[in-house]
Amino acid sequence: MGAGPEFGSAGESWVLGLDGGGSKTALAYVSSAGEVVGPFYAPGTNPFDRPEWEAVLRAFLSAHPAPGPLVRASLGLPGYGESPAFSARQVDICAELFSDCPHSVMNDVEAAFVGAFAGGLGTLLLAGTGSMVWAEDCSPQGGTRQLRVGGWGEGFGDEGSAYWIGRRALGLASQSLDGRHPDADFADLLLTPVLGEFPTQTALLTWYYGQTHARSAVAALARSVNDLADAGQPTAQIILLEAAELLAQHVSAARRQLGNPDLPWSYAGSVLGSRTVLGALTTLLGTPQVPALPPLGGALFHAASRAGFTTDTDWQARVRAPLLSTSTPQPLLQEQA
Repeated sequence: MGAGPEFGSAGESWVLGLDGGGSKTALAYVSSAGEVVGPFYAPGTNPFDRPEWEAVLRAFLSAHPAPGPLVRASLGLPGYGESPAFSARQVDICAELFSDCPHSVMNDVEAAFVGAFAGGLGTLLLAGTGSMVWAEDCSPQGGTRQLRVGGWGEGFGDEGSAYWIGRRALGLASQSLDGRHPDADFADLLLTPVLGEFPTQTALLTWYYGQTHARSAVAALARSVNDLADAGQPTAQIILLEAAELLAQHVSAARRQLGNPDLPWSYAGSVLGSRTVLGALTTLLGTPQVPALPPLGGALFHAASRAGFTTDTDWQARVRAPLLSTSTPQPLLQEQA
């Protein structure tokens, strides 16, 4: 990875953080002085449902070279640690791209965990396109114990995720269209803005099977469900409350297995930007710890810590502001500050 001339302060050392995901991938650099360059965005890089993930990752990193000497990189990649073949390929690609730079590869949810707790312990609930918990607590034998719950993908669950919300909404909308659901208005309210016409079976099936990446298209419907819920639409509200209950089960399972019912919890991902979902989770689990940094900030924190940068609360504030202020791309749901 070479240095680019257009950004950055002369003489500064830089680290790279990358946050991969099912629908989008984000990249930024931070200097030893806390200056942030980025974020930059690319499509998702989940190897389980993105055959082009490797080409996207290579092109993305090539298009945004470091603004100065790169001393460390940390990459949170979807699917890492879940498939030996994919994980090995991810490690090989990063070793090739960062052959002259120390780097770390981790699961994207672990990177989000690092950001939320800034190196501390707790339970991180991530609900974006998919859903998963990553938890760490003190081990009775000394040190820490790591645990993950969920993250099985849409074929098995991803309960409470944006994909789950969109899929649930489509199911109820189809029932609304053919008279099986008592909320006759739900299909019209949800689908007319998406289809550009009054929804019919033909229009809906044409839309769905015409998507180049159906999982992302379905997950994007979560924003519409949230907007309807905020406006008081009852079916949309029920869907989001169901999602919250399923997400709470992830955290409860992690706390139970770690033997610590009071383990702090925090959150990341677009679904947790929903007031309805976050409010219900607060009732079910207790008040969450506000994330110290967003997921991309977690990758940057990981790299900066290992590069010897000062990563105190002042540094975190300098890094957090540009990561949260960016407006492109829009999250699936509106993120809360």
